[in-house]
Amino acid sequence: MKRLGRAFATVTVCVVVAAAALVFFPVASAADGLSYQEVLTGGAIDVEPLPIVIALHGLGDKPESFRLVLDDLGVRARLVVPRAPLPHGEDGFSWFDFRAENDEQLALGIRSAAQAVAELITTLLASHAGPKRVIVTGFSQGGMLSFALAAARPDLVEAAIPVSGYLPPPMWPAERPQFRPLPRILALHGDADHVVPIDSARWTIEALRSNGYQAELRGYAGVGHSMTKEMRAALHEAIKAAIVELAPPAGATAAQPTPAPR
Repeated sequence: MKRLGRAFATVTVCVVVAAAALVFFPVASAADGLSYQEVLTGGAIDVEPLPIVIALHGLGDKPESFRLVLDDLGVRARLVVPRAPLPHGEDGFSWFDFRAENDEQLALGIRSAAQAVAELITTLLASHAGPKRVIVTGFSQGGMLSFALAAARPDLVEAAIPVSGYLPPPMWPAERPQFRPLPRILALHGDADHVVPIDSARWTIEALRSNGYQAELRGYAGVGHSMTKEMRAALHEAIKAAIVELAPPAGATAAQPTPAPR
């Protein structure tokens, strides 16, 4: 896809926030890195060794709204919603230049944004007790970053659930990563998406499969560049399944976190 248009928009989803107990932390930042919002879901408390879920918003969106897609997750987790670094529109943000003229330029922007998110993940994992890999998801630009992190940093990612995203060919793995186990990937995508056509996601999935990833694409008939209630429910279920595998045994206590790398 030569050009990414303005339709890389805020996720369209009817969100009904359940009355599940959660703890919300205002925008924070990791040193001089990305700002983010943090939500403890499912009645979790901060000292627990919680699995970390990274949720990456799309073009023109922001953490304050995108967190509503997941803050009623209903299971105990640390939900972290970073803010993209580039202003976009009146009060939204962008992860990279959506006006890239070719795949190589687009890949450069995605790599730079993915590196910033990877640095945040590294800091979070060093600062909190719990599983040492994260679950990552995102919509549109955030879905592209979810793919990118799973492909480039399998050491940091346990599972990735990209929504309406893909990877340009220059970012497809050139060889099988040595790290094991590789992240599991479930991509959710509307088959009527004219912004990021589902074939782009299909080719990305095939490229990842050919290099050893357990990757699946789930298409949704008649859905454009948006997230429906059905897709949101599938996203929740996929995150919950990954959390079950990541969660420490019942009764585990928080260990002293490893100091953040300098």
